[in-house]
Amino acid sequence: MRDIYIALSGATAAWDHLSAVSNNLANAQTQGYRETRVAFELAGPPGSMGSQYAATGKTSYSTEDGALQMDNDPNHIALRGDGFFALDDGTFTRDGSFRLDNEGQLVTSDGAAVLADGGAIQVAAGESFTVASDGTVTGSKSGELGRISVVSLGGARPLGGNRWSGTPGETKEGTTFVQGAVEGSNADTMRGMIEMMEASRYFEAEQKAIQASDEIRARLNRIGGS
Repeated sequence: MRDIYIALSGATAAWDHLSAVSNNLANAQTQGYRETRVAFELAGPPGSMGSQYAATGKTSYSTEDGALQMDNDPNHIALRGDGFFALDDGTFTRDGSFRLDNEGQLVTSDGAAVLADGGAIQVAAGESFTVASDGTVTGSKSGELGRISVVSLGGARPLGGNRWSGTPGETKEGTTFVQGAVEGSNADTMRGMIEMMEASRYFEAEQKAIQASDEIRARLNRIGGS
């Protein structure tokens, strides 16, 4: 009975949607979080005529800026526009809640150095620094320390912990930097709640369809065995 597989594919797609929306809502307060969007498509088995089965298609991530949260911490830097900060461990992030480590390097909360065009940003002991809107870092005594690298990512994929992997492209032009601020999550909680209810209803409907198909099959088996 092919109908049970059609209903199962719909339930699986609805569950994937539920998982993505739940993750978005759970990260509504995560700094620099990028909202996950899941696309769906219809596909049939090999040799079938027409499209019958639902399938989860490409997963994408919203590039809209999250809300700007001013906190006046000079180590914190928010991005306005597309792109990611490049880190010395080969990963990328939008979370600009940086700090200075014991060696005076600008690093993430877990210690990965923020890269600039000349390597990691190094601030001398007892020195303050400013970040211009184009990402140029200037020490109060040392002068220009470098320009923070912000790159586009091909095949961007979240790694967890606000880190991303992907193939870095050219340095993004037009992206601006705001010192003393962090970028909030760009997840839309109102839309997420609506999508959660819709996906839940779809999943429940597919569950009922599976149950009905199973009951019909059981009745046919009883008739065939009598």
